[in-house]
Amino acid sequence: MFRFLGGKKQARSDWAVISTVLKAEPRLRGAGNMSAGRFAGVVFRPADVPVLNDLDSQVREALYQGEGATRTAFRVEDDPHGTRWVVLEDGAFDDLVSSTYTVGRMIEANDAGEHLLAAVFGVRATPPAPGPGESRRSPVAYWIYTYRRKRYYPFVPTDESERDRLLEMEMAREMRRAGMDIDPSLEDWFGLWGIPF
Repeated sequence: MFRFLGGKKQARSDWAVISTVLKAEPRLRGAGNMSAGRFAGVVFRPADVPVLNDLDSQVREALYQGEGATRTAFRVEDDPHGTRWVVLEDGAFDDLVSSTYTVGRMIEANDAGEHLLAAVFGVRATPPAPGPGESRRSPVAYWIYTYRRKRYYPFVPTDESERDRLLEMEMAREMRRAGMDIDPSLEDWFGLWGIPF
């Protein structure tokens, strides 16, 4: 008699998914599709939790102290939608990714993980070739990692309430080819208007 062992598939860690941008970004940039910028952010719902009430000093300690400190510049900012951001700026993309993960991990380790919404990376996307008489511009776009789904999706806002779904779909295909774990549920590609970078 054969016995099959199995169980639930282990959920991937945040770092295992977030860090896929480290290999994907050079591929996407080299192909001329997308390139990462200097800014990223961690967005969460404010709550009466000690770590979230003393965020500035907690983030400073996480990013500026100890071996391997990235010393990434940061600011804490509220948006018009009732959420709060830790906005990060670093010219070294690997440090930017590491700092983004570190901030999320620090919040989670201090019993506030349920308030985390997303980690967001600012990128420049290359749109399709323009038609006759149209100009070609690289829109501001974002790679959004959701802590709940542990996957990425692209977001391309065109104004305060509209988005470029066609470009998002093209970006998603290229991101997947480059090795990023893309959320297959389009319903979970939530728009994040008012990103402060």
